Amino acid sequence: MHWFRSLFTSPEKFLQVINHHDIEESIEGGERILVDDDGNATVNVHCRAVQDDFNRHVNALKRA
Repeated sequence: MHWFRSLFTSPEKFLQVINHHDIEESIEGGERILVDDDGNATVNVHCRAVQDDFNRHVNALKRA
């Protein structure tokens, strides 16, 4: 529960806030979620973990 509360009191620990110059490096580094300095969030579709999550979701919908 302590970890959960700290997530909302300190979101920068959960999401890495970056500028436009660093986005390309973060994509290559495998970050799942990118937040630019304007506060815009983007999912890194090149991240293998994101692709795996998406495939699991699609397969679950196929079975439903």
